[in-house]
Amino acid sequence: LTRDCLTPAVLALSRGFSVDVEGPITFQKAAAGFGQSVVQLIVGAPLQTGNVNETGKIYKCDPGSGRCQEIPIQSREGHLLTPCLLVPQVCGPTVHRACGENMYINGYCFLLDQSLRQLQRIPDTQPECPKHVTDIALLVDGSSSIAPVDFAKMKTFLSEIMKRFSNTDTQFALMQYSHKFKEHFDFLRYRRSRDPDYLVQGVEQLHGTTYTATAIRKVVWKLFTSSRGARDEATKVLIVITDGEKSRDPLSYSDVIPEAERAGIIRYTIGVSPAVRRTSMDLSPCPRSLQIREKN
Repeated sequence: LTRDCLTPAVLALSRGFSVDVEGPITFQKAAAGFGQSVVQLIVGAPLQTGNVNETGKIYKCDPGSGRCQEIPIQSREGHLLTPCLLVPQVCGPTVHRACGENMYINGYCFLLDQSLRQLQRIPDTQPECPKHVTDIALLVDGSSSIAPVDFAKMKTFLSEIMKRFSNTDTQFALMQYSHKFKEHFDFLRYRRSRDPDYLVQGVEQLHGTTYTATAIRKVVWKLFTSSRGARDEATKVLIVITDGEKSRDPLSYSDVIPEAERAGIIRYTIGVSPAVRRTSMDLSPCPRSLQIREKN
């Protein structure tokens, strides 16, 4: 009998039973799930609990005595052991592990010798939890169309965004733009000083016209580089905070958005002030947008 293992087989047509129904040998064991898998005379009990975080045992059964003896497997982690045909091995494909808010299910196989002694554990250890690495560039509109009171609120908002990611592997960079451009800190400086209030407090509004498209290009070309601390393995995010009024910019969004897409940068727009309602179409460079306005 075989269960729980996928093994190629060729079955010939035959008549009658291949199981002795006249004088059967009965194996009994007080182990949860005993008999759910059987290969030759190796019997799995995948529901039997053992040490802490360990589930599943394997038994070798003797037809002469009708007794079953546990095969020792040093798993070191939780598993559900199931014997497999042809190759002397047992596998436990249900090692549960929480990585943040996600639950991952992996497993092990244990290679045995002809005496059913453990030879090898495959893999030797489970891989570490996946790391969620993110680099976020904040691009802030400091043009004259932004009221000073709104610009002050934007600074507070920037600080709060960074605080929300304080316990994650996320790093930030900040650039302000009008028709001028001011890099306030890059990813390298953020790693040296992760105090959001300190990093933002000295930001002063530039004033002037609004070169949003040109600013996006500068972020793509200058901030998302290894020399400024950007990481190759990180998810790249650009957050543009603006009132949506691009003005006198020599570049169009069609010039710069393909560059951001080729660089794999995910883009968000956050709109501020009532001007967003009049110029919502100008937020088209970024596929995801959110408006924030103080309720009157």
